[in-house]
Amino acid sequence: MSQPAPNPLPKKPPLGLYGGAILFAAPRRWDDACFSVPALRAIRAARPACTLGVICHDEQHTFWQTVPGLNQIITYDDKTSVRQLLKSPEIERAEWDAGIFWEKGIAAEFFHRRNLKQRLAYGKKELLKWTTDPVPEEHPPGPVEHRVRHFLQFMERLSIPTQLPKLFSPCLIDTPRLPKHVIVCPSSDYGLSHEWSLARWTEILNLLLDDCNATITIVDLPSSKKTLASELSRLSPRCELKKPFSLASSLPLLASAALTVAVDSSLCHLSAHVGTPTVALFGPNDPHWRRPLGKMNAYVQHKVECSPCLLAKCPLDHRCQNKLDSQEVASVVMQKWHQIQG
Repeated sequence: MSQPAPNPLPKKPPLGLYGGAILFAAPRRWDDACFSVPALRAIRAARPACTLGVICHDEQHTFWQTVPGLNQIITYDDKTSVRQLLKSPEIERAEWDAGIFWEKGIAAEFFHRRNLKQRLAYGKKELLKWTTDPVPEEHPPGPVEHRVRHFLQFMERLSIPTQLPKLFSPCLIDTPRLPKHVIVCPSSDYGLSHEWSLARWTEILNLLLDDCNATITIVDLPSSKKTLASELSRLSPRCELKKPFSLASSLPLLASAALTVAVDSSLCHLSAHVGTPTVALFGPNDPHWRRPLGKMNAYVQHKVECSPCLLAKCPLDHRCQNKLDSQEVASVVMQKWHQIQG
């Protein structure tokens, strides 16, 4: 009597995250960096005893220092080569079992050259040559999902739980919060099409100054010259203008405010990251996809037929910004202000 054929042994273990030392490559975009934090915290929650590190551009070092539970932060700059990373004494001594990355670049190449046992990324064609374990990416039909799902779905594929409220709590820093302090960020590093009009910003500032008795700081983009923020400051002498030397260096200032009002930009996400209630003004972007994380935050958008176009420069007439009137913005800002003031 013949015996049934035995079940073949799998060629490799099922998809998962293996090893006790995990290195997480930070996305270069600031909004994606903020959206990836819950996924990183999910690893720490699931593996409390593991060694967990981040490799990031040096401009993000201060940002990742605000995220609790990291054992090491490895940085590089625009001039750093993979060879230099590999020869760094501090990095040579470290033993990493697995690396997670989201995009091509120095981190992906570093994982490959370091010969990490597991190199995990979404199974995109441009990432496969650095990957040992490609993770299938799903695009379910239906309404657009928030970008945070891009990172959380990855963890779920590795059987790491993500439905934990603590993963989404703000990363608070030790900065006193001033109850009447409002941060205003009128300039966007995403392009001029993401900026609201100067005249309407002036109306919002006067509302906050006169009706709320607020102290306002206008925050400009780093390394910028003539911007909307500088023009707004010139027209609003009762407000202070500050220009941080880097986006990450703005974190203590953002954390000191009771409220941030900002156009769609990296600054609105950094404000939400440190727990400051934020009202974000959206134009050509889709807030259902990239609004600031957190229930304490709000957004305003006047929907027009050509949005979301996602363009940095409007080829038409800036209708998504021109049709967003100050009353719409004031209503949301005042509602959030009264919530904060109790």
